[in-house]
Amino acid sequence: MSVKGHTHKELEAYLKAEIPSLKWFDKDKGQFENASNHVMPYPAILFSFGNTPYETLSNKVQKGAVTLRFRIGVESYADSFVGSINQDKALEFFDFNEKVFVALQGLSTTYLRNLERSADEDDNDHKNVIVTIMEFTGTLIDDSAEEGKNFTLVEPELNVTYKKELTRAVDLEDDTIIIPG
Repeated sequence: MSVKGHTHKELEAYLKAEIPSLKWFDKDKGQFENASNHVMPYPAILFSFGNTPYETLSNKVQKGAVTLRFRIGVESYADSFVGSINQDKALEFFDFNEKVFVALQGLSTTYLRNLERSADEDDNDHKNVIVTIMEFTGTLIDDSAEEGKNFTLVEPELNVTYKKELTRAVDLEDDTIIIPG
């Protein structure tokens, strides 16, 4: 599986384990903008990779300064104005967003290192779905060009000595194996 595909699956499994109330995790394909064509349970997180400039570490391994974008959607029909009878309910999305932040801040996975939140922003045009865009930066190690390639299998050279009986310590070379007979 690709480095990014593997990372997507790791993040999904991790976030669902850390935040049991998370109902949906998917690749961001504009689902919040066209909700009538993309039915999903809430709270939901839509995930995408942002701009990732790479530098080469070795011939086939690169390190990228990655930006990960999490669009967090929480459905809410409550009102947040002062005096509202359900103001606390309307503001619960902040608690969910904080759970996402706490889960991701400092996270390292197989290919990701040291995620840090770099930005968050409200996205306002989604009717009764409150959408927050949270961005994290970190390091992405991509060794996919190296994996499974250019390996040469070499048979080890062994010096095997058979001894009938060992009564004292024997001085041997480092590559000698003793098999009692």
